[in-house]
Amino acid sequence: MKRKDLKKFTQISFFIALAVMLLLPISVLFTLRGLALFIFLASIFAVPLSIVSMFSKELLAIRFFALVVNFAPSLLIGYALFMEFMDEFLRSPP
Repeated sequence: MKRKDLKKFTQISFFIALAVMLLLPISVLFTLRGLALFIFLASIFAVPLSIVSMFSKELLAIRFFALVVNFAPSLLIGYALFMEFMDEFLRSPP
């Protein structure tokens, strides 16, 4: 695939990143679990697209923004699981 053809991957991952950034706080604020789950799964789908789009000739800022925003929900879930593990197993006994 040519580098010019990767523009579509960049556009898709950028629009998913915009949707994640705009809709995820709204869905959490109003407790819309279905929308939050859909946005989270869309961001998981967009991570490989963002990685592939890093090889395109689009603006670096757009590519980097899409990569960081699409990774953010996964990193937050990973951080929450890690903190729960730390709290459960490394806490001093009562």
